[in-house]
Amino acid sequence: MIPHYLKLFFDIHGFTKKIFPFFFFICLIKISMAHAIQVDLHLDTPTQIFKKKIGLDSLRGLEAGLPQLKAGGTNIAMMVLWPPLKSDHLKRTMDLLRVMEKEIQRLDEVVLIHNPDEARNAVKGSKIGIMLSLEGAHGLGHENWKQVLEILHKKGLSAIGITWSFSNRFAGSSADEGGGLTQVGFELVRECFRRGIIMDVSHASRETTLQICSQSPVPVIASHSDAYSIKAHHRNLRDEEIRCIAETGGVIGLNFHAPFIGKDADIKLVADHADYISKIGGHRSVALGSDFDGFIKKPRGLEDAGKLKALWDELRSRGWSKEQIKGIQGENFLRAWKKVLDGSEDKKKFE
Repeated sequence: MIPHYLKLFFDIHGFTKKIFPFFFFICLIKISMAHAIQVDLHLDTPTQIFKKKIGLDSLRGLEAGLPQLKAGGTNIAMMVLWPPLKSDHLKRTMDLLRVMEKEIQRLDEVVLIHNPDEARNAVKGSKIGIMLSLEGAHGLGHENWKQVLEILHKKGLSAIGITWSFSNRFAGSSADEGGGLTQVGFELVRECFRRGIIMDVSHASRETTLQICSQSPVPVIASHSDAYSIKAHHRNLRDEEIRCIAETGGVIGLNFHAPFIGKDADIKLVADHADYISKIGGHRSVALGSDFDGFIKKPRGLEDAGKLKALWDELRSRGWSKEQIKGIQGENFLRAWKKVLDGSEDKKKFE
């Protein structure tokens, strides 16, 4: 007769053998999820922090503060320096830069990143990687724009949108049906290519977008734009623009501003834009650029950065594969960013 304590041991041992594979599988899933990359290419959070005098970790007043980013799984955040039209453009750029420098220094949970390797390391270290972007080259000032660009780049600037909602001395905007690149605009684009700064054509005129993309030796992005064929709005991209960006190896970040999405905007309509952009440019051309904290009217179901899981669920229900969803979540952008930084001998053709 087996003693009671030995019988108990064998019962527990047998149970452990049965459940161990299950727990091992769950652990693998958790490890995989912990290191999953999710990038948002356009967050106007610095402006909200500046205007409201709050922190990135504030529990109120933000759509893409740390609590929302964590809840929604975003671990790489492109924080935008946006100088409004009615402001001292260069001063506001520098004010917002100082705001972000202060937050990055203050918070252990975030880290400034300069390349995809640093992005992955940040995520592995359970931190949120912060990228910096300038929305509108008017934020460089006027006479000494090259020196300002150099300073911003040394401070961590990774991307620049050549225009905002008005044409400037560098290029035409879609808002006022501006023309293409000016002579100084060509100089700016060359400087960005040379330094490995990502060129962002959201807000740019059609002519500007096609000029930059057709001559670019590296990927170009539209950080926060949707498809014109679904919603005819000047801020959205026409098919030829989508194709041109995709041909550079670049990506288009889905914008969540309801007027760009369509009537009665909701998650399904956002997914329609994702489907359409992938149809024209391929799945590798789709990314995320929500525009949270940018005074936007949000679509139903995507009220803040904490609600993003619903979008991935919607895409999954439409037949998007695991790899395709990982692409739109961030892998597509990281691949493009690496190519921008690596550059190529083809850069010479734009010099």
